[in-house]
Amino acid sequence: MAPRLAPSSIAGLARRIDALVADFPATAAEVSVPDLLDDIGMLTHYLQYVAEHMQERFAEPDDVGLAERAVLCEMAGAAEKIAQAQERLTSALAHATAGFRKELMLHSHPHLLHDPELARTIAAEKYGEAGICLRAAARQLGTTAVAGPRSTPAPPRVRPSRATSSVPVRR
Repeated sequence: MAPRLAPSSIAGLARRIDALVADFPATAAEVSVPDLLDDIGMLTHYLQYVAEHMQERFAEPDDVGLAERAVLCEMAGAAEKIAQAQERLTSALAHATAGFRKELMLHSHPHLLHDPELARTIAAEKYGEAGICLRAAARQLGTTAVAGPRSTPAPPRVRPSRATSSVPVRR
């Protein structure tokens, strides 16, 4: 039987997500490509962590009780929010990189070609959007950790009985 998810590990993930968001740049001047890449990598790591724990628990689904299934569903919802944040940071990365900016602005806004501040501003806005998604994921994980997986056993497998019922059947 795979080990149950510990509320402390779920709460720990929520704290790490909050800490990551707290380190997000607050202004356009603070946005940097290396930091964006690090943040995207951390989100990938968090998604992998959630996926691995869910895989372990659902390797033998009959051993997972209803309460723990509810926790796993909440974790899946949080993973969705993390993935949305990752998509926004990837979009910020696209705006912050010089090659993408030049290609975009040459065709649509040639007067903005040499305006790296605009690209950083867009990236900072994407960071803000990602922060909203991640805070929601952390709240969801924090709530899940507080509720925690209870020790209710998995529902018993119901097999049709071959014995005849003692209750008469009306015809």
